[in-house]
Amino acid sequence: MASNTTILQDSYQHNHIDVLDGIRAIAILIVVWFHFWQQSWLMPIAGDFNIDWIPRNGALLVDMLILLSGFCLFLPYARSMVYKTEAPHAKSFYKKRVARIFPSYYFNVFLVLFLFALPLGEYANKSFLWKDLLSHIFFVNNLSYDTLVATKLNGVLWTVAVEFQFYLIFPLLAKWFQKRPILTYSCMTLIGLISSHFISQNFGTLNQALYVNHTLTFLSVFANGMLGAWAYISITHDKKPVKAEQFLYILMTLAGLVLYKILCDHHMNFPNGQQWQVKYRYVLSLVYLLILFGCLMAQQYFRFFLGNRLMKFLATISFNLYIWHQYIAVKLKEFRIPYWEGDIPPNQLGDKPWMWKYMLLCIAVSLVVAILTTYLIEKPLARLILRRYDKSK
Repeated sequence: MASNTTILQDSYQHNHIDVLDGIRAIAILIVVWFHFWQQSWLMPIAGDFNIDWIPRNGALLVDMLILLSGFCLFLPYARSMVYKTEAPHAKSFYKKRVARIFPSYYFNVFLVLFLFALPLGEYANKSFLWKDLLSHIFFVNNLSYDTLVATKLNGVLWTVAVEFQFYLIFPLLAKWFQKRPILTYSCMTLIGLISSHFISQNFGTLNQALYVNHTLTFLSVFANGMLGAWAYISITHDKKPVKAEQFLYILMTLAGLVLYKILCDHHMNFPNGQQWQVKYRYVLSLVYLLILFGCLMAQQYFRFFLGNRLMKFLATISFNLYIWHQYIAVKLKEFRIPYWEGDIPPNQLGDKPWMWKYMLLCIAVSLVVAILTTYLIEKPLARLILRRYDKSK
């Protein structure tokens, strides 16, 4: 029978890391909560119990998702660095990204276009219709103000555009990182810091909504994810975990959570929340890296909470939950579901029964749509894409 040390050692090196499912699921659920909170105004406050700061800062968790992306994408390249094996080929990388992203993303874009935007006459003119559609088709919808803020297709898809733009250059970044990790990390971080500093310093004169989540500002976040993957594989390579170290990593995770709460308080008290996001993006990503790394290194103790079946399931449907939830919430309210009379939305009148009905309906509909889209669209089409690619080789 394998010893506990051997089992834990194997879990470090396994291709799928269970606790990452939980971290991804929790991050996306908080982003979802943030958008539902924006529409419902339902505050998680009961007497002295107040966790309203969690949904209020929900938008900050997008940065955790970018960090996770950098970590997970670079993990096989980090293994090849440490174990001196062949790195993944660029063709294989792009094939997997297409299979993972395209089915759900394009299904979302065209379903929204043909079931809602066009039938409801939401486009004032054809020129914007084509600009909006083409910018989403080619993943550049985050680069112009109207397709970012005034899009009729789906407001949250800007994050997919940011991710896709990183995918285009990732094999090159990974190659450079493998050869010159410190130099590559420094250059990526420097670009992210310079762009964030410039935008932050000129926030009042720039188009704020366009630049608050500019792709270049996320480069330092992405770099921290890649650095975390390299450090994780390097430290766990042929290393027997020591029990005392596990508790130090638990303390690291707790320290990261405390720092996150401090940053959230600072964000809420900052004069301009969006400017804060740009200004402190790199610092926030370091705190996220601290939490992520602590959970990974002490995963023996976090697996029950972060690596269970529920978290794995939520991680499986997370992409579709993410891209659908806000649009569903907005449309339900626009269509007055649950129904209300008058010109003022019930949440603005403090109608708690309606707010609870609306919140629960948003959760239920979003989960159903995410589950159906994952298992009827994403997974079958992904398998088809991968099979066709394998046959063409």
